Formats: sequence, structure tokens, C-alpha cells
Amino acid sequence: MAVSFNQHVDIDAPGPQVWELVCDPAKWPLWIEQMEEVDGIGSLAPGAAFAWRHGDERGSGAVIELDAGRFVLKLATRIGDDERTHTFDVDKSGGFLGIGGNDARVRYTYSFDPPGGMLGDFVVGGNPADSLRVKNTLHKLKQLAESLSRTH
Repeated sequence: MAVSFNQHVDIDAPGPQVWELVCDPAKWPLWIEQMEEVDGIGSLAPGAAFAWRHGDERGSGAVIELDAGRFVLKLATRIGDDERTHTFDVDKSGGFLGIGGNDARVRYTYSFDPPGGMLGDFVVGGNPADSLRVKNTLHKLKQLAESLSRTH
């Protein structure tokens, strides 16, 4: 049974610009909390594989879903048998009720199947470290997107 951590952040930048940032693997290390380095990915498309590094950890990854119409990107990262999914959903409507405004809302869902069955789900579900990773990732994305938006 998968455990998920979901959070969102509002970003003062146009949705399409935030989407471009989310879809740029060269920039993932600037904002994805557990990716200091990404290699081996050419064009972003479903099935595209990549390698990543965080400190001494090295793993592989793949693009599971890329929906440019809905602005949804889903990645899977893996170290050995441990697979994690990262889903980024950019709401491009902006503004109050989608009227005007120059903002986007990004939802990030981080999920995985912890070992240990239901007990593992219970223990991990209350894990503040994973919740903090999601929060930090969104905070970094917000900072980067807003700084890039000011320069355009």
C-alpha cells in the first residue's frame, strides 16, 4: 500500500513558464530536493530514462507520464528495489478563480510503498522527513521560478 505526501505552493510566475521549468531535467538539481545531479536524459518523453545522484546515493529514474495539455509530469526514481514516484501538477489558470493574475499553483505528490506492510505504512505516514522533502522541493521551485520570472 503506497504512502503519499501531498503539498502545493502558489508561485508568482506564469503557469507555462513554471511548466517549462518543471520539464527541464537540467534544472531538476536546482529544485528537486533529492537530485544533486541528473544525467543521461535527452528529450523528455514517457519512458525516457535517466541517472541521478544525491550525496553518495546513486539511482535510476524514468519519466512515467508527461501530459503537456494538463501540465502533469510523473517521474519514478529507484535505488535497488526502492521505487519512489514524484508527480508535479501545474495549475496554469492563475489569479483568483482563474481570472487574471500571474501565478501558478504546483501540486507535488511523493509516494512509495514502504517495507513492513501496514505497520510500515503507519510508521512512514507520520515521517516528518518525507513531508519536509516535499515542502523543501516546492519552496526551491517557487524561488527559482519567481527569480526567473523577474528576469524575463
